[in-house]
Amino acid sequence: MKIKQAFEDFVVDEIFEIDAKAEGKYALVLLTKTNWTTQRAVMQIARRLRISKVRVHYAGIKDKRAVTSQVISILGVKKEDVENIVLKDMEFKFLGYSDTDIHIGNLLGNRFKVRANLSASEKKNIDKNLPLIKEQGFVNYFGTQRFSSGSTSLIGRAMVKGNFEEAVKVLLSKHSGPDGEVFDKFVLNNWEHWKDIMKVVPGFLGNEKAVLDYLIRYPTDFAGALRNVSKPLRRIFIHAYQSEIWNRAVSKYIESKVKVTWIELPGHKIAFPVEEVELETELEIPGYESKLDGEFGKFLSAELKAEEIGLEIFRVKSMPELSSRGATRKVFSEVKKLKFDGKEWFEFELGKGVYATVLLDNLIS
Repeated sequence: MKIKQAFEDFVVDEIFEIDAKAEGKYALVLLTKTNWTTQRAVMQIARRLRISKVRVHYAGIKDKRAVTSQVISILGVKKEDVENIVLKDMEFKFLGYSDTDIHIGNLLGNRFKVRANLSASEKKNIDKNLPLIKEQGFVNYFGTQRFSSGSTSLIGRAMVKGNFEEAVKVLLSKHSGPDGEVFDKFVLNNWEHWKDIMKVVPGFLGNEKAVLDYLIRYPTDFAGALRNVSKPLRRIFIHAYQSEIWNRAVSKYIESKVKVTWIELPGHKIAFPVEEVELETELEIPGYESKLDGEFGKFLSAELKAEEIGLEIFRVKSMPELSSRGATRKVFSEVKKLKFDGKEWFEFELGKGVYATVLLDNLIS
């Protein structure tokens, strides 16, 4: 299966709950964008409004290679300010005002419309799997987007272990695409020659430029260099590492309970169909306040041991602003309004934090 051949092949709309008013501190805006990461879009919006990016809040991070819509809140701007923003491949719809900013609690879920190139065998599997998934859901793994070809979790791993030079090295030298690969090779061959690396950094690598600019001035302060990456993105690095550990532990936990054929995918394994067995409803994502009791705790402990870490490591002492208490995540996710046209188009709704690609993997397997 191939998806996202064109941006219009992957459409995501937030399902949200807001209370828009005639007056308030925050402007509520429906942002529709194509080929923009949420973070980069926010940076450009703030720049165009001549305000700090910390005044722009959002509930969820959306894919870049897609057409996505989401609600953002902007502190201290008016309707006419929003209507005067002009940015390529972005549209803005003013929704009203609010006295509170947008946060994760406003997000109920996401509505997807996805086009895929499917083989005959995959279509057969969809016919078999779709009614089962409608009825019983699917294992709620973190999807491959969470890991960005493995680089985000590797950066997070290095950061919680206090190896900030390694974190910077991964950040600067793991990219996809021909331009990225050429740059990666140059970085590794010219490590510590920050001025030389800055001369060849591709224009689209904004965070990398910020890190290099700092290293030119402070050549060995790798922790300081990482602080030039926005805090939300640095948090994503930590969360990606936690998510990878969770995926592995969940795979082994379910495997111990369910007799199935396992299918290997990047970062995790999927099992389908899921038999009727008794499983814990929500499972601990590792953090410094997580509990390792219960049956799942044994599998999570084993993964932490394999990583040679304990839960306390997520109290990131060198960067306390990135410390993570941990959380819980449902082991199964339901899907609503699931439709397949029999040829190429899927439509469905998922709860917040649930990955469309994981659902699609389950449908075709």
